[in-house]
Amino acid sequence: MAKLHGYSKNQILDIYKNMVTSRKLDEKMLVLLKQGKSFFHIGASGHEAAQLAAANLMKQYQDWSFPYYRDGAFCLGLGMSAKEQLLSFLARADDPNSGGRQMPQHYGHKKLRIVSQSSPTGTQFLQAVGCALARKMDKTNEIVYVSSGEGTTSQGDFHEAINWASNAKASVIFHIQDNEYAISTHRSDQTADTIYSMTAGYKNG
Repeated sequence: MAKLHGYSKNQILDIYKNMVTSRKLDEKMLVLLKQGKSFFHIGASGHEAAQLAAANLMKQYQDWSFPYYRDGAFCLGLGMSAKEQLLSFLARADDPNSGGRQMPQHYGHKKLRIVSQSSPTGTQFLQAVGCALARKMDKTNEIVYVSSGEGTTSQGDFHEAINWASNAKASVIFHIQDNEYAISTHRSDQTADTIYSMTAGYKNG
C-alpha cells in the first residue's frame, strides 16, 4: 500500500488502534464510575480523530503538551498506555501522573512531557505560553501543544494567552475542540460566531 497523506499502512493502523482503544477506555471508565470505583469521568468519545491527528504531529519525548480532560486519545497517541490511564483514573500509587493524588482525566506524564492541568478550566493556556517562551529563550526547536473545548475560550486566560503567544511569536499550538456544547451550554450562548473567526484577528507567525 502506498502512503496515504504521508502515512504508511502501519502508521494508519496504529492511529486506528488508538482511536478504538480510547473509545473502549471511555466505556470501561463509565462502568467503573457507576460501580463507585472512581468519582469523575469526561471522555474523549467523538474527539479521537482530531486528537490523534494532533498527537502524530508531536515529537515524542521532545515537545510539550498541556492537554485538557477530554484528551485521552491524544495522550494515547503520545505514548501513554491504557494501563497508565486506568492507574490514574483509579487513583493507584503507580499512576505516573501523580501517584494517584490528582483527579481523573487530569493527564500528566513526566517522561512524555505531558503537563497535568489544574481543575479550573483555562489555566493551562498561560502555562503553555510560559513554557513556549522558556523553550524559545533556550533556543530549542520544541513546540508546545495546549487544548480545551470551545467553552473555555470564554475565559480571559485564553485571550491573554493567545495574544501573548502572537506578540512573542511563541511556538504554541492552540487546539480548540469545538463540539458546540460546554457541558450543557451551546456555543451560540457564549460567542457570536465560530472560535476560528473570533481568534482570526490575532496575527500568527
